[in-house]
Amino acid sequence: MLQFQKANSSDFAPIRQFYWDVIEDIHKNNTANENLGWEKGVYPSDDFIQTSLEKGELYTLAEGGVLYACVILNSECNEGYLGCPWGITCEPVEVLIPHALAVHPRMQGKDIGKIVVGHVLDLAEQEHKKAVRLDVLGACKAAEALYRSCGFAFVAAKNMYYEDTGWTEYRLFERNLPVEPMPDM
Repeated sequence: MLQFQKANSSDFAPIRQFYWDVIEDIHKNNTANENLGWEKGVYPSDDFIQTSLEKGELYTLAEGGVLYACVILNSECNEGYLGCPWGITCEPVEVLIPHALAVHPRMQGKDIGKIVVGHVLDLAEQEHKKAVRLDVLGACKAAEALYRSCGFAFVAAKNMYYEDTGWTEYRLFERNLPVEPMPDM
């Protein structure tokens, strides 16, 4: 049975290997030689993985000890998110932002990405978030298709700076969540 759960610090080695397997597959299949931002030791870096584990922000989807997918979830965003024409106004703590969402190459094409995004949305609702927002490198058409298929709306294309990609075009998406009505007093 698939389990979506927080990883812990002792999971560092298999999670790093998971990301390295994903990165090798990305480079093997990147025949257009596009900047997809994922490089061993650069993104996601060992420090980013370890810090996310320590903060309890790294989640895995696994079955029988086999990692199918990983994602880092928090409210931290690039400064390029400021001034975007988001659908609703939210404080940073009211938004959940997925980072480094990846599906193992052997599991791609099996709706694992949709399962992970479903869990992300469920977690956001449990934590009473108002929205899930994210950015996708302009060249990552598969990621964009995944998020669109899960009900995310395109918001804007912006050049944003990340250390691993430099100034690059990113496409920003959001999915606003239902807000529970205030109880009558």
